[in-house]
Amino acid sequence: MKETDFIDSLENATEEDINAAKKSRKGFFAVLSDNIRVVILGICLIALAVSLGYVIHSVVHYVMAGDIYSEAEKFMNDASGVEPMYASARSVPTPDFNDSQQLSPTDAEGYETVIKTVDRDYEKFRNKLYTMKQRLNDLYGWIIIPGTNINYPIMQSSDNSYYLDHSYEGANLRGGSIFADYRCSETLVDNYNLVLYGHHMSANLMFHSLDKYLDEEFYRQNKQIVIYTLDGMYTYEICSVYDTDAYYYYIKTFFSSPDVFVSWATEMVGNSIYPTGAVFSANDRMLTLSTCSNRTTDGRLCVQARMVKFYSAN
Repeated sequence: MKETDFIDSLENATEEDINAAKKSRKGFFAVLSDNIRVVILGICLIALAVSLGYVIHSVVHYVMAGDIYSEAEKFMNDASGVEPMYASARSVPTPDFNDSQQLSPTDAEGYETVIKTVDRDYEKFRNKLYTMKQRLNDLYGWIIIPGTNINYPIMQSSDNSYYLDHSYEGANLRGGSIFADYRCSETLVDNYNLVLYGHHMSANLMFHSLDKYLDEEFYRQNKQIVIYTLDGMYTYEICSVYDTDAYYYYIKTFFSSPDVFVSWATEMVGNSIYPTGAVFSANDRMLTLSTCSNRTTDGRLCVQARMVKFYSAN
């Protein structure tokens, strides 16, 4: 080929000819690089779709959980038809737990007969619990923590996994339920340590509100926890707040002796992120609330309380 012929070919080359020439010069690795980019883009799009699906799925479950438990709370707060039953009874402060354990012996029957005064507020609640218990065999009680959104039924099954992803009515629900450790007795005073579990859900659901107790000022103003059961109304006062992990024995439910319990309870109080001044004896009872925490690996937030009062329905 003459030099003039080569120059003429360049002058007459079209854009298509140039692009074809460029493509022909692409080597194996250039083509491979392009393919890798396409694959990576596809993976990113799939990941984005999965993430969006997860977010949408989570939002749907949050809404479902909010609706389900709002209905339960509404049912418990609606005391229509119950008030007339107790219109003539007066409410009285619940007795101190330790004092109420002291029974006065008599010569005739062995124990002194005590005239009981009805607590109207509790009796309204118990009436609702009876209604729920008829259709919910796993119903354990009801927990209310003033100053928070915690106002939920407590469930209990034969293990500690079922209510992790089931609502109190037994439906599949990512938020699960508040539930008692399966090893705990239905009679609260029989438990040295009553353990309740709940997810740390967004939208301030389940045990998410326990985070508020990381603020000492909030704790000082909101110390009480109330649990209602068919046997009575139990009031606890928070005595310890701390972060731990899933392997710490704060959920211990069996104690070989009262002294072992007192030693354990004293250690739990000592874990608190701020002093509470709580002192335990063999007659005391502990309540442990456990939820997840992302502040440590396999983290748990623990809020513990000492039983200070109870009203017995018996």
